Amino acid sequence: MTRHRLGPWLRHPVLHFVLIGVTLFVASEYWSPAAPPRPPVQREPILISAEQIGVMKEDFVRRWGIPATPAQLSALIAQTIEEEMLYREARLLALDFQDGSVHRRLVEKMRALGDRPGRPPEELVSEARALGLDDDVVIRRLLVEKMRILLAQDPEAPALTDADLRDYLDRHRERFLQPAELTFSQLFLDEDLRGASIEDTARATLAQARTLPLADAAALSDPFLLGLRFQAYSRPRLIARFGTAFAEQVFALEPGVWSGPIASAYGLHLVLVEETREPHLPEVAAIRQQLLEAVGTERATQRLAQGLVRLRERYRIRVEGREDLSTPGVAVAAQP
Repeated sequence: MTRHRLGPWLRHPVLHFVLIGVTLFVASEYWSPAAPPRPPVQREPILISAEQIGVMKEDFVRRWGIPATPAQLSALIAQTIEEEMLYREARLLALDFQDGSVHRRLVEKMRALGDRPGRPPEELVSEARALGLDDDVVIRRLLVEKMRILLAQDPEAPALTDADLRDYLDRHRERFLQPAELTFSQLFLDEDLRGASIEDTARATLAQARTLPLADAAALSDPFLLGLRFQAYSRPRLIARFGTAFAEQVFALEPGVWSGPIASAYGLHLVLVEETREPHLPEVAAIRQQLLEAVGTERATQRLAQGLVRLRERYRIRVEGREDLSTPGVAVAAQP
């Protein structure tokens, strides 16, 4: 199931203040197994009731028009369990404390109830909490995402090195592999200028070009708006410029020899392939920022997964009516 995407409210300055404030606590709670023991936090079991499962099935049919498969239902249950764990941990860490988005939501709810005007927002927030209005789907989603962010962080992670970036590049070759390229020069023959004799002229020009240095051969070409030399062109780039048939013929040419004529939508071309380059990986320096972001995302995803595993170890989870243990990523005990 698709997770909720982060909204603009996650860029609020207050969120940044809160994240900094709880980082040390989270570090000791989730990233430091060697920390001195302390009294355990009492966590209530998570129960996924048969009624909840029925709602999941109905929602799935409403959205997709067909019943959920067993695998899809298991994924829905796993997602619900995960979000419940994250929400509870976020509340335990008071991630809603002084959060501007949470406060605005609570103020809006109080005013929607017809509260008298003029009361300060702080008073409305306190009363909303007292009334239990902070148990809200919007606030829940906010806190779940904030908890995911915290689990994905590691304040003690070392800076990424070139070796880290090279390792990622090697493991994802197919993503970064650059296509084969070639550099070529051409002599262009314009049909409007050459007329019906263009084929004969092309053959004669080809024979003459083979006897001349490259710089002198350029004088045999008709004017061509795109130029006479094309450097480091891949097949897709050449197709975009001259068409598929032209590109395929050029990539099949023997380097170092004037060849042709090859037709394109422009006219006829005599081509000299100067240099070819096989598919290759770019240098780390050329795509450093892209690699830094990719490796950072990969490691954050790994830390989040590890954090979720540790969270699951702290909760007793029960799912009504589920005799199997097939729910992905979570230990499920059937409730008698």
